[in-house]
Amino acid sequence: MRIRYRSSALAFLLVVSPAAFLVADEWETLPNDILGHRADFEGVGGVRIAGYVRRPAGVGPFPLVVLLHGGAPTAKPIQAAGDKELANPRAEEAKRASNILGRAVHPPIPEFLAQGWAVYYVDFRPNPRYMIDPLEWDDTLLAIDKARSWSFIDPQLIAMVGGSHGGHITGRIVSRTPLACAVLFAPARLDLISLARLGEQGIPIGGNQRLVREYQQRTGAKMDEVEKDPAKYQYSSPLTEIPQAKCPILMVSGRNDPNAPLPVMEAYERAMRDSGKTADAYHPANGPHGFYFGLPQVIPETAESTRQTVAFIKRHFDVPNR
Repeated sequence: MRIRYRSSALAFLLVVSPAAFLVADEWETLPNDILGHRADFEGVGGVRIAGYVRRPAGVGPFPLVVLLHGGAPTAKPIQAAGDKELANPRAEEAKRASNILGRAVHPPIPEFLAQGWAVYYVDFRPNPRYMIDPLEWDDTLLAIDKARSWSFIDPQLIAMVGGSHGGHITGRIVSRTPLACAVLFAPARLDLISLARLGEQGIPIGGNQRLVREYQQRTGAKMDEVEKDPAKYQYSSPLTEIPQAKCPILMVSGRNDPNAPLPVMEAYERAMRDSGKTADAYHPANGPHGFYFGLPQVIPETAESTRQTVAFIKRHFDVPNR
């Protein structure tokens, strides 16, 4: 869900742009022999979306981790009278947001870079139509397609990691494009039908309650009606799309995180395994929302989450799904 972290939280976003970094001297030199480049990209409808890519020095090709944060977009919506007046302000805002994302050093970014992997941290469009907008995963697919074309990236070695709202989008991406693997950190709205059922039983579902309400208001139907006839309401979720999943996943969430209720996380993992797919999990007893990114603060479980995430991705980079 769009947990609205402020200041420290918004500092953990990154994204990428298409072709600008073909000019070698435009790369920033970052600590530990890492190069960085602002990398905005065009989403659906030509919407400019902020982004930043980091990679080891050298020509590569390098494995790539696509990273999606939680919460709201980093870039702010820009209002103006017409499209002509919007172009420059939107480009400047994308540049500002990209620079914020490019300075993020929360886990597991440093650990990914230490492995010799590139990191492509993508933002969301600044003007979604509603809280979870299908255009956001279409945008992310465009960003991944751009990344596959970069000469310094191995297109066969791309993993994806998303937290909360970004975890939901990552769950959508795994059914839409081949990846080496994906990590879902406490994904929001993994399945609204399952979440609504838990809520009716009095089990806390955190910010998902708001997502359920928003969906019901938008469709004019209660979730039990949607469950009886999903096709009528064009209902889908990462859970319903498991038959199309194209890569192994690792699920990371705390047992004490109401925003990622354990029964729903485990139902997703079971359904993956029942479909003959790989689903690993790390569910510590203490894992508040955001702990995997070290937010709002680093706890011992953050290090273990990072360790398991790196090991999982490394395993699948070593034997990629080709």
